[in-house]
Amino acid sequence: MRADICDPHNVAAVQRFRGALRSLGATLAEKYWGVGVNHYRLKIGGETLSIFSDAWSVDIDGPDQLVLRVLREFENTPACRDPVKGLA
Repeated sequence: MRADICDPHNVAAVQRFRGALRSLGATLAEKYWGVGVNHYRLKIGGETLSIFSDAWSVDIDGPDQLVLRVLREFENTPACRDPVKGLA
């Protein structure tokens, strides 16, 4: 399943997304770069989540239940008071 997360320039949304991934215990498995596209593979439990980021969007792809779990966590992650600091 694939899902759009946010505009990569929306600092607050990117920070919330990173917070959601941290809450789920995500760990970086691999990082790739293509012309204008970053591709990350994260491990969450025993499953792999792919994240694609380019100039227009940040989106995810993975097993249906994992994507739905990430979306629920993202939805329930509060915004950071200082979005720029939250990116550190």
